[in-house]
Amino acid sequence: MSRTFHRYLLTTLIFVVPSLLFGQQHQESYQKDFQEALNLFDKGLYEASIPLFETAKTSAENSVTRETASFLHARAYIKIDSSGVERHVDQFVQTYPMSTRSAVLLKELGHLHKENGDLEEAISNLDAALSYPQSGSDKAELYYILGETSAQNGDFELARNYFLTLSDEHRRSDWAPKALYARGRLFLEEEKFDESADAFELLRERYPFDAMTRRIGTALGESYYQQRNFEEAIRAFEDALPHLDHENRQKAVYLTAESYNALNQYEDATRFYRQYINAAEEDDDLRIAHYGLGWVYHKQEIYHWAARSFGEAATGDDELARKALYYKGANEKMAGRSDQAISSFRDFGDRFQSGAFIEQAYFEWAVLAFEVGFYGEAIEALRPLAQRAEELENPGEVITFLGEVYFANGEYTRALETFEIAEDISDLDPAVKRQARFQRAWVQYSNQAYEQSQPEFERVHNESPESTLGKEALFWSADAHYQIRNYGPAASQYAQFIERYPDHELVGAAKYALGWSYFMMGDFENATAPLIDFLENYDPPSIALFPFDTDTQLRIGDAFYAQGEYQDALRYYNMAIGAEPGGDYAMFQVANSYYRMNQNFEAVSQFRRVLRIYPFSSLREQAQYNVAYIYLNTGNYDQAIEEFQAVINRYPETEWAARAQYNIGDSYYNAGNYDQAIEAYNQVLEDYPRSNYIIEAINGIQFAQLSAGEEDSSTEVLEEFLADNPTSSTADRLRFRQAENMMQSGDYEAAVDEFRQYLRITNNQELVPDAYINMADAYVRTDNTEAAIEALQTLVNDFPDSDQTASALAELGRLHYDEGNYRESYESYEQLIEADARYRQEGILGMGNANIAMGNVNEARQNFEEVLSIDENSDAARVGLGKVLLEDDRVEEARRFFSLVAENNTTDIGAEAQYLLGESYLSSGDSESAREAFSRVQVLFETYDVWVAEAQYKIAEIHIREGRRGDAMSLLESIVEQYPGTSGAEKAEALLNRN
Repeated sequence: MSRTFHRYLLTTLIFVVPSLLFGQQHQESYQKDFQEALNLFDKGLYEASIPLFETAKTSAENSVTRETASFLHARAYIKIDSSGVERHVDQFVQTYPMSTRSAVLLKELGHLHKENGDLEEAISNLDAALSYPQSGSDKAELYYILGETSAQNGDFELARNYFLTLSDEHRRSDWAPKALYARGRLFLEEEKFDESADAFELLRERYPFDAMTRRIGTALGESYYQQRNFEEAIRAFEDALPHLDHENRQKAVYLTAESYNALNQYEDATRFYRQYINAAEEDDDLRIAHYGLGWVYHKQEIYHWAARSFGEAATGDDELARKALYYKGANEKMAGRSDQAISSFRDFGDRFQSGAFIEQAYFEWAVLAFEVGFYGEAIEALRPLAQRAEELENPGEVITFLGEVYFANGEYTRALETFEIAEDISDLDPAVKRQARFQRAWVQYSNQAYEQSQPEFERVHNESPESTLGKEALFWSADAHYQIRNYGPAASQYAQFIERYPDHELVGAAKYALGWSYFMMGDFENATAPLIDFLENYDPPSIALFPFDTDTQLRIGDAFYAQGEYQDALRYYNMAIGAEPGGDYAMFQVANSYYRMNQNFEAVSQFRRVLRIYPFSSLREQAQYNVAYIYLNTGNYDQAIEEFQAVINRYPETEWAARAQYNIGDSYYNAGNYDQAIEAYNQVLEDYPRSNYIIEAINGIQFAQLSAGEEDSSTEVLEEFLADNPTSSTADRLRFRQAENMMQSGDYEAAVDEFRQYLRITNNQELVPDAYINMADAYVRTDNTEAAIEALQTLVNDFPDSDQTASALAELGRLHYDEGNYRESYESYEQLIEADARYRQEGILGMGNANIAMGNVNEARQNFEEVLSIDENSDAARVGLGKVLLEDDRVEEARRFFSLVAENNTTDIGAEAQYLLGESYLSSGDSESAREAFSRVQVLFETYDVWVAEAQYKIAEIHIREGRRGDAMSLLESIVEQYPGTSGAEKAEALLNRN
């Protein structure tokens, strides 16, 4: 409220109120309170004035003073934006509907909501104010405010209605032409150009001489221009041109040229730009017209003219000069004048070291230098940008490109460091960040750091699978997997690439690589389809450095061959015959395919063809050998011997010669000529002591001697050979064979000695783990458990990465358990899980049994439940849980587990479950049911001596408790006699000795 109003109100109160209430004490109090409230209100202390206005309102005795106090009371609430303001305004409006103050309060409340951003409420209150008394001028202004507020709220239709109503009802108001102009502007914003034209025409009709009407000409044109409705803009400007002064005329001419430019009407655009230039005065800036002309020529691909026009605009040091000089260089580049373009960019670098367009110009300078191979200059252009990366709009793009230039310049370390910097920029555009990560991965891949590059490529793909880089990254991720021999993941990603991006330029390579991935995994059935697809649909370049077609034909043939689909294999091998390289292999595999189909004549013919056509092929020795081998397998032993001898004669001192000599022995052996066979086998030892067929030859001597009814002297032959050839490459394996022979013959003590001797003298670590595990087995069989544990522990400690380590840990767990070393058993099983995930279930079961033995019932329960979470049908875990329940005296529940396993499992686990079922009855005092359950162990599981003996022993104990001593003694003697070596037999014998 203004101070003038305050003074007027105060004057009224001084002259009116006292005269009405003079002499009344409560009215003096009212006047005092009201005056104080006015003072507080005037000072802006609205909240403090509220209680005083409220008191004055209730104390007033006439309607004028009561209305005034109520009005100011409500206004104070509006001023402090109180939560109860709506109630107080509504109360005043309801009480004084004919007061002009009602409109004032509603308008103020509307403005309050508008300030708070609640436009809907603002419109509601302002619209309500229209219904209350106020002057015509105030009402016209209120309509205009309602129109502006509705437009601000996005309801253009409502806004236009308010504006039109204002003009219709208050045509003489100064607000009326403004409203019609605003109405036309709203139509323009909604691109309702016909309606906007009508709106402006209505303004022209009603107010032909108003200032708002004179704004229609250029305003309409500019509005159309801003709305990119260039044709309408041109018409508006051309209509307005005759009525414009020089300044506005030049502006209209320029915007007309710009509009023609935007419409790609180059001739008209050029005409108006020229008109602007010709009419320009000395102080006019002509550069904007030259700049526009530059774009006209650029879009017509007249790049040298464009460069010239941009050059005209490139004088000075403002933003336009910067842009023009940049585009001058860009158009010189597109005109093929790289030297001039680089010169322009160098000029830019000399003239502008900071400010707008530095980033764009320097970057394009670097791009141009990079494209023409000036990597050093590109680096020099990018370095200043990289050094102030925090100031750039696209720092990641700049730094990533710098990394690419380093990469192209062979500076791989700097390239990698630069890419890492680009990736670390927190506000980097995701697309640029992917580019940086992709380039970093590519540097690693190029340096054969495949393991490091693979997750980077995969990350790029996962972040943006449909982007250009994301698609390509999936291929290189797969390829990196392939390079590090992760063929499974490689195949999966190649297959994803082919399925998702069937039109990608790398899809052919992906199909080829997918086939190879399956092939390398031995998944030959899946290998054929992508390789056939590649062969039939891939269009190789005119000059290929690698014969992909031949290689693919051979791999398809190999895949079918490995599946036993020999007819299909023949078809693809035959395609490659005559190719170079690969033709010899194709012909060789054709022969092998015939052989696999039992077409021996065709096979021999093809092998001989290989020898004839490819006499220097690396497959010639095997081809000749295979001819001989076919004769051997078909029983033509004389011909086989002749062909094997040809191998020896043609290719002496080769492994094929040794192999052929050994097979000569096999040929004689199969023909029943054992003496000649022995002689041929001995020839292997004499002529080829370093070959891989020594052990086979000694075995051949042994079999031939036994078949001839002679004494086996193979061991002596072996000893003699070792004495003559102590450093032979097969000597170590021969010594190992001696120990194995002892083991296989059942002489376990001798086997222990041989394995210990082998371990003392061998220099070959490859067979040492096998020696330890065999020696431990021999110790177990000779009841030397302690020594067995020591041997296994040595294997685990010294060869933690051996294939035998997991087996050794599993056996250690069992032996420790049998010996009562439950803590050591638990630790062995725990170590087993860590050593080999394939043994996880066995390890957890072992830990559970050890925990039960140590009394750790809760831990055991957790172990067995974990096994059942892996395999819900694990009978071993069910038995374990039954044991846990038995320990907890939950006999009935335990019995259900034991019964389930015993009824459905016929193995050792089932036997144990049946035995434990008897134990469950015995623990609850039901001897008869226990005896029946123990008896069923022998009936159902008679092959498992350990559990049968234990069950029989329990029956004997029941007999003794029932006083049936004779039956018990007889049963104990039977156990000792029938199940020697078992724990049950040992207990039975001990009980017999006590009685």
